[in-house]
Amino acid sequence: MAKIRKADSFLSRNISAVHLFIGATLVLPAYLFQQNLLVRMAQVLLFAWLATVNGKRIKWNYFIIMVSSITFFHTLNPFGEVIFSLGPYTMTRGALRGGLFRGVTIVGLVFLSLFSIRPDLKLPGKLGGLLGQVFYYFERVFEGKKKIRVKAIIESLDEILWDLFVPGETVEPAYIEGTRTTKYGWLFLGALVGANWFLVFYRVPLTIL
Repeated sequence: MAKIRKADSFLSRNISAVHLFIGATLVLPAYLFQQNLLVRMAQVLLFAWLATVNGKRIKWNYFIIMVSSITFFHTLNPFGEVIFSLGPYTMTRGALRGGLFRGVTIVGLVFLSLFSIRPDLKLPGKLGGLLGQVFYYFERVFEGKKKIRVKAIIESLDEILWDLFVPGETVEPAYIEGTRTTKYGWLFLGALVGANWFLVFYRVPLTIL
């Protein structure tokens, strides 16, 4: 199989793809259990930074529009203390917090997947192989997002998918040579998982809304 050049980063040098994936899987429930909006926003920024370190390019305007849209539509069903009113539109604290919470949560899940999935991820068994292919194609489609044209979105998506598949042939993912997890990698994973779970049980005194 052809090799893909490995991103020169701390994660790629010190943590294997499988261990990074497992670490992110352990972080996921802690992230979903987090009820402090300020902490959840900090987690999203952390995941975004880790995704960038892992070689992903983040288009912040897409995610800002996503969070803003989810928040706005959620405020159309007001509940709680009124903080703003303009004609028939009323924004309440409860609806605003709920909208921000849902929007930020979705974006955080995207960033978490982006930093934890690498082209060299190989999971054991037939199911693992299938999931590896799914993750590989997800990566390739994400990398090809620059080719998407708003005025011809169907055609541009078709071009990206056509680049991934050749009719009549089975396309196998190309993996880079696997990285072994070093002691620094284990320390990083332990700190990442431990810190996120600690914040679930520790009541952070600061919050917003």
